[in-house]
Amino acid sequence: MVLAFLMQWLLICVGSSPLSSVVYTSSKVGLPAVLPCTVASQLDSAHTPHIQWQTITSSVFERMGEELFQGEAYRDRADVPEEMLMRGNCSLFLWDVRFSDAGIYECYLVVGESSFKNRIFIQSVQLAVVDHKTIKSVETGADLILDLYTHQAEQVIFQNRNDSSWTVLWERGADIGKKGYPKESNNKLFFKRVTASSAGTYKVLDSQGLALSTVKVKVKEPVLAKETESLRIHSALGKATMSMPPLNFITLFLLFHLMLQMN
Repeated sequence: MVLAFLMQWLLICVGSSPLSSVVYTSSKVGLPAVLPCTVASQLDSAHTPHIQWQTITSSVFERMGEELFQGEAYRDRADVPEEMLMRGNCSLFLWDVRFSDAGIYECYLVVGESSFKNRIFIQSVQLAVVDHKTIKSVETGADLILDLYTHQAEQVIFQNRNDSSWTVLWERGADIGKKGYPKESNNKLFFKRVTASSAGTYKVLDSQGLALSTVKVKVKEPVLAKETESLRIHSALGKATMSMPPLNFITLFLLFHLMLQMN
């Protein structure tokens, strides 16, 4: 009986553990993420909901009515909108997601009076943060636009398709007066008038040297130039054809010349 009691107690503890109910979600670095959670069935209509989000090691966000708290690492990046919370949606919104945000988050509902409060576990969410991977095709002479995605971007490096070394093309805060230096605007880099040597791999790195984005760039000849050349060739052939005398006229000329010889 003692063993049965211990087994039952163990099952209850495991069943109520935050790790026993985990929702998985993912986001690309620099973009928003939503960690889903609902608490409607446990809300007390007589009291303003008090919700807490935390990781295993630190506080993330807390809200009770208009009062809120954001953890140091989540300053100006985390929120549970009050109007949604009043309807029982306690989902955590994160902006400008970082690689360091990856991990397990736990949501709790705080209940009770100020003198005695109790936390009720609601949901665990595991967040995975991944980098961006894209392929771009750009025409010779056109501009290459490279997304930085976030202010976390500190450097852009480049590897030519025929080379194994990496070259630094851009650094945040560096001198922008150099010829050919890309222009930054709205988290984008603009490389003017690319050439065939611009083909290769571009990496956007953060302050830790982690790749926020990897872009493989292909450079091709402009379609318009090919069409113009094709039209020029066809035009030349057309003119050559127009300059030749009609077939019937040639035939009559040969017959008339033959008749003269016979006479």
